[in-house]
Amino acid sequence: MPNPISVIIENQNSAGGAFITNEQGLLPPLVTTKYVVEDQGNTSPRYVRSSLYCIPATADLLKTTDLSITLTASPMARTDEGEYEPPIVNFGELGAIRSNRCKAQ
Repeated sequence: MPNPISVIIENQNSAGGAFITNEQGLLPPLVTTKYVVEDQGNTSPRYVRSSLYCIPATADLLKTTDLSITLTASPMARTDEGEYEPPIVNFGELGAIRSNRCKAQ
């Protein structure tokens, strides 16, 4: 079992600094890591975190592993110094985009 303190220190050294959101295969920094997000179209890990970042490719493998996927959304998370605020989109008279089925946003 790895020592949590050493994992946190190692992650701060390797993933601290800039985190670019559109790089494929790049895991987000731990929540304890100090980093600055460069938003390139995908959401910042400050706003959405997943319990899985490597998802099984086939239905059989997913069933065998019995892994569950969870997303934690933090829409009011604060941005750090040097980061841009998330863009606010105004659809004017159309209003917010809603689901046709349940009318949720």
